[in-house]
Amino acid sequence: MAATESEGAGSDRGSDGGGGSATPSDGDGGPGGGPDDGPDDGPGDGPADGPDDGPADGPNDSTGETTSGESGEPPVDEVEQMCARWTADRSDLSEGSWSGDVGTCESGDTSETGRANALRLVNLYRWMADLPEVSDEASRNEGAQDCALIMDANNSLSHDPPMGWSCWSSSGASAAGSSNISSGQGVLSVDMYMVDFGNASTLGHRRWIMSNSLGPIGLGSTSGSSCMHVIGGNGSAGASWTAYPSPGPFPLEAFDILPFGDTLDQTGWSVQSDSIELGGASASITANGEDRPVSVTTLSPGYGSGSAISLIPQGWTAQPDTNYHVEVVAGGETISYDVYVVDC
Repeated sequence: MAATESEGAGSDRGSDGGGGSATPSDGDGGPGGGPDDGPDDGPGDGPADGPDDGPADGPNDSTGETTSGESGEPPVDEVEQMCARWTADRSDLSEGSWSGDVGTCESGDTSETGRANALRLVNLYRWMADLPEVSDEASRNEGAQDCALIMDANNSLSHDPPMGWSCWSSSGASAAGSSNISSGQGVLSVDMYMVDFGNASTLGHRRWIMSNSLGPIGLGSTSGSSCMHVIGGNGSAGASWTAYPSPGPFPLEAFDILPFGDTLDQTGWSVQSDSIELGGASASITANGEDRPVSVTTLSPGYGSGSAISLIPQGWTAQPDTNYHVEVVAGGETISYDVYVVDC
């Protein structure tokens, strides 16, 4: 099983969280197949440059409401659009090739196929949440590639790799402090970041991918590790809140997307915001008018959003052709939306 790691809250680098990609990791968090010496139970908390300046008009209307047809079933065309995009964007998940070499400490580069496929998945998840696409940027890609080499050469994950590590470079170490990092390759790691197993206190990798401030990003991958530069972007999505699973039609396949590790129901549904203080919020999920018990946790601030909560199903799992009504009450604010699970 791979591992992942992402940065914590703070002005530069916060607490490290563990992650995974396809092999065990060192517990620093981050999607992928983690390296080896740490818990290989999944990704870690993503990097954070402190609460992002998140603007204002949410994914829905000003009250946070979303609407759907009677019984919660969305219009057929919305379901078809979701499944068509999900299927098309996931039709090629190949990792591509890597031109570098750990033995000679050559960062090389990941092939355009692998980088394009990873970026496509990032933008798929953002599109599902009604967030704008992001692009990659050459200098960030180079730093992320140097970062991936360091992680691969040392079979370990760190946001602050010491100079004594094999294949250390200043550019790679700098990128490590601003990245989601993983012991898995770049494409697989995107899915791992979204499930974010092993990071119950932050869900930081997911929150960075869904951040208002994300973009441009950097993507680097070797045959055994990868880094996604996420901090310091100039994105301005403006969503007052973002949820995952996202409102509207949502693919059943996204709940159990990985060949290892936990499912989305096990790591938790999440709601994040830059403008609404979600600390201490109450939340509920109902289906067909019946309560679906959840455990609500206030997540550490600063990982891609100012605040966030997770909702972990207790004794139930998401089922296809079912509408789940989510309601979050935080202070004087109420966020209310529907997730309709569809089998794509």
